[in-house]
Amino acid sequence: MIHAAAIVVSLLRAGHVNPWLFGNHPMMPPPVPEGYRWGLPLLYLVFAGVIAILYWPCRWFARIKAQRSGGLVRYL
Repeated sequence: MIHAAAIVVSLLRAGHVNPWLFGNHPMMPPPVPEGYRWGLPLLYLVFAGVIAILYWPCRWFARIKAQRSGGLVRYL
């Protein structure tokens, strides 16, 4: 979900998706493209938006899990 949000923000800010989002490796990351760093307010805004979007599916799943305690649901 965070990766999808990064793609949307990249589209809004630059007009295209930068290949850097897909080509970085955790042990040897390539340099960040010029002008791509996010400011702290934007980072907090995207984080809060993702949390707000995930709240409703998590609440729905908690209700389902409370109603059906047996079967495969108990393992999730």
